[in-house]
Amino acid sequence: MKRFLTTLIILLVVIVAGLTTLVMLVNPNDFRHYIVEQVDKKSGYQLEFNGDMRWHVWPTLSIITGPISLTAPNATTPVLSAENMRLDVELWPLISHKLSVEQIVIDGAVIRKTPESEPKIHTNAPVAPGGTAPSSSPTEKTNWLLDIEKINISNSLVIWQTAKDEFNLRNINLSLKKSDKKQIAAKFSGNLNKNQQELIFDTRADIDLSNINQKISGKLTQFDYKLSGVDLPENGIEGQITSDFLYSKGKIENASLSNLLIKANESSLTGNISIQLTDIPKVAIELVSDKLDLDNLLGTAAADSNSTAETNNNRIGVKPVISGSNTQQYDLSGLQSFTADINLAINHLVYRGMTVTDVVFEAQNQAPRFSVAKLQGKAFGGDFSLPVTLNYRSTPAYVSAKPKFNHIDLTPLLKAFNMPQKISGIISLNATLSGIGYDDYAVKNQWQGPVSFELRSAKLQGLNIPQLIQQSVSRVTNKINAPVNTGNYTEVDLFKVAGILNKGNLNISSMQATSALVNINGQGNMNIPNETIDVNLGVNIANGWGGDSRLVKQLQEMTIPLRIYGSWYSLQYQLDVEKLLRNELRTQAKEAIGNFLKKEENKGLNDLLNAL
Repeated sequence: MKRFLTTLIILLVVIVAGLTTLVMLVNPNDFRHYIVEQVDKKSGYQLEFNGDMRWHVWPTLSIITGPISLTAPNATTPVLSAENMRLDVELWPLISHKLSVEQIVIDGAVIRKTPESEPKIHTNAPVAPGGTAPSSSPTEKTNWLLDIEKINISNSLVIWQTAKDEFNLRNINLSLKKSDKKQIAAKFSGNLNKNQQELIFDTRADIDLSNINQKISGKLTQFDYKLSGVDLPENGIEGQITSDFLYSKGKIENASLSNLLIKANESSLTGNISIQLTDIPKVAIELVSDKLDLDNLLGTAAADSNSTAETNNNRIGVKPVISGSNTQQYDLSGLQSFTADINLAINHLVYRGMTVTDVVFEAQNQAPRFSVAKLQGKAFGGDFSLPVTLNYRSTPAYVSAKPKFNHIDLTPLLKAFNMPQKISGIISLNATLSGIGYDDYAVKNQWQGPVSFELRSAKLQGLNIPQLIQQSVSRVTNKINAPVNTGNYTEVDLFKVAGILNKGNLNISSMQATSALVNINGQGNMNIPNETIDVNLGVNIANGWGGDSRLVKQLQEMTIPLRIYGSWYSLQYQLDVEKLLRNELRTQAKEAIGNFLKKEENKGLNDLLNAL
């Protein structure tokens, strides 16, 4: 046993001594030129090492470098820079002149995606003649082979700058691990900050590079994210994304996401997205959802019935409302950079507290128009259709819409859009509207066009028109009995309105209300932004009178003028029954006197004829 242990120790000493000698004989700086050459050959980027390379033997055999930078051709700023880099290498391949890098570790790197770090081509640079590229000079040739299995970048920063915005990606951790079959296992996590909003993400993907000259494919197995900050729901938006992906080369390059699953809070979407990478990319989107809760994603909800303010209480730091004079907010010029076909099918859509079912959305973007050919669904016992066209040839964008509602309960609709619930019924609406903008402010202040709607089983809260007139008449004459109080509202079987909307003012050309009790006709106007109304009505009350039958019959045939005006929340009225009755009695008296005189005149003429 003692002899065995002695032999084993001698063997280990020989191995360690031999390996140490090999490491000492191989100068890591000999790899400097080779690595730089390989990077330039494969990508055209310039890798620069500042300082010497040195061995580090514990816990793994590694090469430690000084500061490094990676620069694109003719760029003025490195795309990547770091204080040091560690290359974990395998010992045995060194014997056969193979630099096998098990892992590249870069900590605290700064990665730039800015105009200064982009590759540039000088317009006056000489163009090499066709044919075989010149080979390297004999002094540059080497017998070394380079093999890298894993790249690890940790605790790093990415600066991504576009023409309009700059993004900072912090705490970046990137890991790429290659297998023998050119399969890459990728991990990527970090924080993205912009405009007081933060996106935290953690990604896992398997990438197939076995046929890299024709295609790159793989599977996004994990993308966990959370988005929080200004103008977002208080608890943020979080969820997961998984998908298969494919990038294919050819005459036209294509990229696609298939078997796509997007989860966001309590909502989910599945489907496919594809892009043709032409000069103007062509995007095709087909998604379906069992439930899409926009209130939960956008922080919107229906208003409380006693509140007239916008309800954004569940959003953090909501951005201020832009005034109507600043129409530059309706800028959709970015849509000119691509074309798109979008098809969405949503079983349950939640928006402003409303649950809409069987939603179908079909749209096409073809500069300079974004056309929603079909936006339809079912809600509150009826259905709706809302085709829309947005013309973004200039800014602000101009919108045309043809909303159509069929047999929809009006009360929850008014509640959803923070409007007073003074009137109820089953609404059917047709309109042809157009104007600048596409938000609530634009609809209320900028749009114009003809509008017509009808309400069945309509009820006007806060004002009982027949009772108001009947009580006013009973106070003028004791020949009419005051009606029994039947409620503070007016009910009609059918209520029709036709008018023209002109930038917030609805000019009502025709208003009709009919029921067994009352018939109303009128016209006037409604100021939607100011929430006021001023209409002149002609009211005929066919039933409900009590008292002197002769006067009741006369009142049943009367059309009584009534003006209703003021705020939607506190309607006022103007009714002069005394003057009306006085004029009516005067007219009746004149008719009675005329009839009497005519009767007396006829009687005197008859007496004269009889005497002759």
